[in-house]
Amino acid sequence: MKTIWIMRHGDAPYINGERQISDSGHQDIRKMAHWFSQQLKQQDERLSTLLVSPILRAQQTADTFEATLKELTEASWQRQTEPLISPESNPDLTIPFVEQTTQGTTLLISHMPLVSNLWAAWLGGESQYFPTSAMGCLSVELESGTQQARKVIFCSPDDTDS
Repeated sequence: MKTIWIMRHGDAPYINGERQISDSGHQDIRKMAHWFSQQLKQQDERLSTLLVSPILRAQQTADTFEATLKELTEASWQRQTEPLISPESNPDLTIPFVEQTTQGTTLLISHMPLVSNLWAAWLGGESQYFPTSAMGCLSVELESGTQQARKVIFCSPDDTDS
């Protein structure tokens, strides 16, 4: 079984001609890192792999998320920038890559429409809109070449108690 988390980058308006994470975006990302840390503790899991889109707003999201998570846990994980996690990537290529190259608990930080497309592809068409900084968790069973996924939880910054 694999646990796969999908996160959309934080709020990122155009700043100096490029989309960058806003102050409120960084705040939401920190809030979600706290929530994520609690979820990992409740599920008795730890993050193994962090796959991040090469686009600036996803990289900035990962930087803030990691810095916050490192304050909350002593665990370590592998971070990898992956072009297959870019906005227009094909889920038919991204999903096998994630399933075959990662172990344990994996977090993907990417963009719309890919985050919603991945969610729908893993869950057989169940659609889910991802507000900025939102996260969803899937449990994926891989047996004899077939894959079956189920939704564990979905949360946006507005849904957290912190």
